[in-house]
Amino acid sequence: MYLHYVETKDKYPHAVLLYRVGDFFECYFQDAVKLAQELELVLTSKQAGEQGRVAMSGVPHHAWERYATMLVEKGYAVVICDQVEDASEAAGRLVRREVTRILTPGTLLEEGMLKSSRNNYLAAVVIAANHWGLAYADISTGEFLTTQGSDLEHLTQELMRLQPSEVLVPTNAPDLGSLLRPGESSPHLPECLPPSFCYSLRSQLPFSQGEARPRLLQKFKVRSLEGLGCDHLPLAVRAAGGLLEYLEDTQKENPVTLQRLRSYTVTDYLIVDNQTRRNLEITQTVRDGTFHGSLLWALDKTSTAMGGRALRRWLLQPLLDIKGIRARLDTIQELMENTPLRQDLRQLLRQIYDLERLTGRAGSGTANARDLVALADSLSRLPELSNLVVETRSPFLKALQKVQVCWKN
Repeated sequence: MYLHYVETKDKYPHAVLLYRVGDFFECYFQDAVKLAQELELVLTSKQAGEQGRVAMSGVPHHAWERYATMLVEKGYAVVICDQVEDASEAAGRLVRREVTRILTPGTLLEEGMLKSSRNNYLAAVVIAANHWGLAYADISTGEFLTTQGSDLEHLTQELMRLQPSEVLVPTNAPDLGSLLRPGESSPHLPECLPPSFCYSLRSQLPFSQGEARPRLLQKFKVRSLEGLGCDHLPLAVRAAGGLLEYLEDTQKENPVTLQRLRSYTVTDYLIVDNQTRRNLEITQTVRDGTFHGSLLWALDKTSTAMGGRALRRWLLQPLLDIKGIRARLDTIQELMENTPLRQDLRQLLRQIYDLERLTGRAGSGTANARDLVALADSLSRLPELSNLVVETRSPFLKALQKVQVCWKN
């Protein structure tokens, strides 16, 4: 068993390996010391044959998500090696165990590990001279976007807006020489990368144009990147390709489902720097940094987690396009003038679960029975939602009318 533990650990040297043994997930050697220190658990030891006793620490198997969440919040990657057969079937041999899940700060899917009101972004950054490419995805909802710019200050502001849980950086990034942990600063970190985030160094090969472009073409089954809007954005393509490779590497057992890649331009939106955002108290107060009392707290009367996340994104990335602004305002006006419609919509939306994350878990094969029942129940209410807005005129409500057509098809 120890031999198998060591062989598995060698494949994931930078992660904490939680190894299922009966009713516990256990760690040995240095991982045991790390687990005990970070989570304030008892560090004990276990007999290891001729080698004597080795350091050991563990957590109950039914509570592994809670402890794994605590490790991930501290910036660690966690590998779950579970028993894949019943001990009674082993018949005197070693129970078969396999890696069933790799958890990193930016690749969480489990409901208990995510905040319903905000996205959990995984970002990837490519820097060349004074130009940069950025890609980010929320694998729990499938969102996948990329952009490129020539002002490094804009990169800083985008990262501060997104607040990614994890940032991927190729090893050839300028002045980057070490893997950073959350809260650490280093002279090797480029000034445009805020030191407060969790950075994961990756091989530069997946971030090369020759590797990234074919990976994107294959992923989205297209012959050209023109339809994705990034054919003329080489650094954005490299960042997106590197992010995809990371997901393929860490989510082999549960491949994630991403939406079609979307490209955008930073200057198409109002750029609100972090200090201004803080002073405006958009998502947290200046006094004590809490959500209660912020602008979002005052405005958020949404009925679903999906709506709450969308409102947060809208506030942090204000539109500059007049057509888009008018579309939102026209929809708000119609809802304000039609009180019965507004009340009926709110009542129905309260009965719809978080479809974005339910479909994300279903697509990756991690959904449980409760998730599937909630997904089916929510989908069955979509035709009713479409029927409510059949006579509306504003852009966003008219878009909901298409749900009925899609449902029939």
